[in-house]
Amino acid sequence: MYIITSLDYGGTQKNFYYIIKEIKENLGWDIIVISLKKGGRYINKIVSLGIKVYDLGLPKNFSFIFLFFLPYSIIKFIFVCIKYRPKIVHSFLFQANILARVIKIFLPKTKVFCSERVAEKQKLWQLKLLKFTNFLVDKIFVNSEDLKEFVVKTQKVQRNKVEVVPNVIEPNEIKIGLSKTEVRKELGIGEKDFFILSVGRLHKQKGFDLLIEIVKSFTDKVKSKSCERKYVFVVIGDGEEYGKLLEYAKMLNVENYIKFLGYKENVYDYINACDLFLLTSYWEGSPNVVLESVVLKKPVISTKVEGVTKILNTNFVVSLHQKREKVVREFVNKIFEIYSFEGKFDYNKSLFDKFCIEDYLPKNVIEKYLENYIDNII
Repeated sequence: MYIITSLDYGGTQKNFYYIIKEIKENLGWDIIVISLKKGGRYINKIVSLGIKVYDLGLPKNFSFIFLFFLPYSIIKFIFVCIKYRPKIVHSFLFQANILARVIKIFLPKTKVFCSERVAEKQKLWQLKLLKFTNFLVDKIFVNSEDLKEFVVKTQKVQRNKVEVVPNVIEPNEIKIGLSKTEVRKELGIGEKDFFILSVGRLHKQKGFDLLIEIVKSFTDKVKSKSCERKYVFVVIGDGEEYGKLLEYAKMLNVENYIKFLGYKENVYDYINACDLFLLTSYWEGSPNVVLESVVLKKPVISTKVEGVTKILNTNFVVSLHQKREKVVREFVNKIFEIYSFEGKFDYNKSLFDKFCIEDYLPKNVIEKYLENYIDNII
């Protein structure tokens, strides 16, 4: 049984889909999926695999309505668990991880595995709740060594209880629908213009306020150098910060240099068309979109968040442990170097010298999960 907070678009949901798809198609296991919240963009994909999906009917956002539905959802969850009596329960994301712990109370023989995907640094109460309920979990999966250190430190959990299993990247699933020329034409970007892309939920975690400040500083530098090459920053993703980000861009007078496109079904078309991918997150676990950019042979510049130093060369990583002005300046200098480069910039220069894509392929990632499943059942 797999439990997830939501089946809507996101890096965790994408990994969740790849994991159950690989297990279903290659091992033929009976799989049940429970989503705490209604709908989601991945539900039809999962159902098409022949997998039964239950949703517990919780609304998307936390509110009094959420609390009203919560007792019903818990009863439905307990009913489904008793009906199937799973040997293994594997959960993803905070709310699902908490609910999965409940199973251990009334089905003590069931093995409970929880996947933590980000080093949460905003909602500290979540860390405390996880810490006090970890005795109900058999194994915690994380997607990077950095995140493991974070979990061990903040939740005071034994190191051998935390297992690193990297994100899944499936190159065969990265399909290009529109050519670079078509995407650039859609966005009004010339073939020789410099196209910088960022992708993610419009949430504080993703640091798009920092990105806007980078756009402002980069614009000032380009003007001071009298550079003629046109450029544009593009953001793909939706979320609650949309209005605030638009206002901030206008306040800094850079609304003409940054485009917010909202949600796009095939992000790969846009990654494939860009010249540089930018990640400005304040915290992560191991950002999947960086791997996707690497597969599409794009250079990446990122904040030094969890997981990126196993993918990127440190010269393309910016530490957040310094004054804000210096963070912005470092980003701008690194972007400007690629912007000024004559010809196509070699994306390999941005990669960690020991990076190996094989470590992230579905077969190899699933093997690590299976080893832990089997070791804990026997």
